[in-house]
Amino acid sequence: MKSVTVISIFILFCLLARGQVDLFAGDTVPDPGPVADSIMEQKRDSLLFSLNLKYLNGVNDNKSPFELIPVIEEILILDPAQYNHWFNLGMEYIKIKEFYLSAIALNRGLELYPSDQRASLEQIYISLSFCYHKTERHQKEHEILDMLSEYHPHGPEILGRYLVCSHYRMRFTEEVEYRKLLVSVLRDKGTNESDIAYYLGRLYLNEDYLEAEKHFRVAYQYDPENVEKMGALAWVLIRNSLRIDEGMALIEKAIEADPRNAIYIHQQGYGYYLKGDYEDALFNLYSARELYQAYSYELDQHIQMVEEAIAKLEEQAN
Repeated sequence: MKSVTVISIFILFCLLARGQVDLFAGDTVPDPGPVADSIMEQKRDSLLFSLNLKYLNGVNDNKSPFELIPVIEEILILDPAQYNHWFNLGMEYIKIKEFYLSAIALNRGLELYPSDQRASLEQIYISLSFCYHKTERHQKEHEILDMLSEYHPHGPEILGRYLVCSHYRMRFTEEVEYRKLLVSVLRDKGTNESDIAYYLGRLYLNEDYLEAEKHFRVAYQYDPENVEKMGALAWVLIRNSLRIDEGMALIEKAIEADPRNAIYIHQQGYGYYLKGDYEDALFNLYSARELYQAYSYELDQHIQMVEEAIAKLEEQAN
């Protein structure tokens, strides 16, 4: 799997230190004069335009973060004051699970963003709290959520992040209180019991798969014809090797209902891999890659795992 960690850390710290370097260089570099400044500014603006166009085309063409991140970094080298591209950089890092680098980029974007307008950045703050959670900086995570709560009291996403943080830190009494409050807020919004259980299952999915399974089962029992809830239950059963056969039966049913759904085809492919059926696994995973509307880091990982398993079998056969 590709890695951008070393070069990205170097570039990030160069960008963050750039203002200080310019300050010290001011006394030693001669003033090139207004004409030279104008020419350099035109070249810079032209290059920025080209890079921004390249980035937008890359997003439109569903390029991977490994392709988009270097373009964003080039833009920021030329214009490090573009808070929107710091946010874009942070979100791309999240897609490839580089949470430490994402937190750096998101924080830099927040520093540059007008302080009196930050209430509109709920998703950026939620993403930053998620990065702190994944890097086990839970005090920072809590501080971000506390600040965000001042802007959006009792927001479901915020309560959900509080709940997950409490669960991870084994503060179970606190977790119960947040869950009660979250369920109450969702009910007040008119959310039905099946959708509430599904919401909770998604919150727990990457933290506690047994807890996620419990809520997905409730959601599916309430709404057994809902393909999305069927697929969610299937995935937690397959992904964590809980009940692979049950999960594979459910995902087969989901694919029958939605035969071009990339997620379900991907999930079935991973199930084939766990069962040792590598050829069918690879066929599904390649098919899912053609159908996905956006880059999937997890899909790339699963394809690599299957290809390595096949290569190992071929090596043993020889």
